[in-house]
Amino acid sequence: MAIVTVLFCVITLIVTPHQTADARMYEDCVQQREDYPLPPLPYSYNSLEPHMDATTVQIHHLKHHAAYTKKMNAALKQWRDEDPENTLATGSIVEILQHLYNVPEKYRTVLRNNGGGYVNHAIYFACMSSRGAAISQDLENDIIKDFGSYNNFTKQFTTKAMGLFGSGYVWLSRGGNDKLVISTTANQDSPVTESFRPILVIDIWEHAYYLKYQYRRADFVAAWWKLVDWKAVVDLDKWWRVNYRYG
Repeated sequence: MAIVTVLFCVITLIVTPHQTADARMYEDCVQQREDYPLPPLPYSYNSLEPHMDATTVQIHHLKHHAAYTKKMNAALKQWRDEDPENTLATGSIVEILQHLYNVPEKYRTVLRNNGGGYVNHAIYFACMSSRGAAISQDLENDIIKDFGSYNNFTKQFTTKAMGLFGSGYVWLSRGGNDKLVISTTANQDSPVTESFRPILVIDIWEHAYYLKYQYRRADFVAAWWKLVDWKAVVDLDKWWRVNYRYG
């Protein structure tokens, strides 16, 4: 009986969806929180199979993303306790990343790494799904305007993903005048710090793919394209228009 119970719990942990598909992992990023929760995934850990294995997704979320969340919260608490009148310290994590160079040096690196890790992973997980989704005509038109064609965009994005040295991310973001740009960040740096509004990202840290793909980054990148949920990307694009504040 004990063995059956354990097996049931393991299967439930891997298979059970953690929230509805309509929920947004990144909602809390622009909220002022005393303690940020680890955002639950909008799908079950095994739902990205066969392109991304359940063990990788589970470890990536419950270990890596959770660790960034915990360390970010600890740094924010210490900073706020030490300087309770600092309005930036009590702002949202997105506001803090926007004004990272105004963060006291004592906390800047830990919040660059862990606040960035918190936001980056929320966007990364939110832009994938098992169902995928066709790109909207409006977004495709913007891609064609800024990259010449959809194929040019995917080639440029893939080239960046293959050429990124070490650990980091490749992003599609809105920049000034709503222009779409492809950029890379190292480690857990966030494009928000560079005044971009990120709407799509691939995680090139080895923990994102090594269990299944080992050194075969090209295979991982090709598989990731099959998981991109363009509806979720459009939703994020619209969300930034409402929630992003310049300056």
